[in-house]
Amino acid sequence: MLTNHSEDFELLVDAYEESGGAVSVFDDDSAAFLLINKDQVVGINQVKGLTIETEEIEDGIKARITISKGTKLKKPMHMCFGVTHSSGIQNIVSEYILEEGAEASLKAHCSFPKAEDVVHKMDSVIRLGRNAILNYEEVHYHGPDAGIEVLPRAKAYLSEGAYYFNEFKLVKGRVGKLDVDFEVELAKEAVTEFVSKVYGKKNDQIRIKETIHLNGRGSRGLAKTRVFASDKTVSEVIGEAYGNAPYVKGHIDCVEAVKGEAEVSAVPIIRVNNDLAELSHEASIGRINQKQLETLIARGLNEEEATDLIVNGMLK
Repeated sequence: MLTNHSEDFELLVDAYEESGGAVSVFDDDSAAFLLINKDQVVGINQVKGLTIETEEIEDGIKARITISKGTKLKKPMHMCFGVTHSSGIQNIVSEYILEEGAEASLKAHCSFPKAEDVVHKMDSVIRLGRNAILNYEEVHYHGPDAGIEVLPRAKAYLSEGAYYFNEFKLVKGRVGKLDVDFEVELAKEAVTEFVSKVYGKKNDQIRIKETIHLNGRGSRGLAKTRVFASDKTVSEVIGEAYGNAPYVKGHIDCVEAVKGEAEVSAVPIIRVNNDLAELSHEASIGRINQKQLETLIARGLNEEEATDLIVNGMLK
């Protein structure tokens, strides 16, 4: 275990807790973790069957995480990427490799509690071997201001029989400017699920693009997006699914709710290149339930508190 008990480490751990993480995980020798504050690795722990390699790059860190063949992690690996000061640029270039039959749960908390002029770039490649299983959960906290631009990019490659679940969540604090682009290529009998949940306020800007390429016979994919846009938030959701092999199944599911002068759009794209492929989509845009809002206000909540309660229920 390498833990740098510097001021940066303490600040990042505090930010991790504020974003909803349990800081006790960083005292557990049997659980893997990786903490990066701006361009410094401030905490790292490896466990049997898992290797973490890091390298300093301009304004950030390059990290490669490998889980060896047949390894099944008993505990989730926790990661915290953040900028704890009011300004700065963070570039994270990451590669996650799960070899054949490996299983892991990765939980990432990205925290920017004081962001006034921050840019966070994340470029990830995920490679899952035959029958590998990866559950990846990414939770963001951007603080009360909107001085942040977040640009997550991920490309996943799933071998035969692999399973990849990805959840992206940004429901606390302001969004700022968010531009998400996730893409996955699936081989025979591979399965993927994308779930994104975002709550925009004031003049936040949200763009989410999720693309599923069903290339192998019998592969399956789901992209499920939930966005609540209030005030003058601008939101665009693009979901794409391509059926390129027989007996594949894909579904795009987008629900957006608006309040105030928010501007939202949902663009589902499905394309079939094999007559035995089955793709579908559903997209809906609506307003917050006014009756629910009035009921909560009548019970003593102000409008903002009532709205938050309804939205959090929708985004669960």
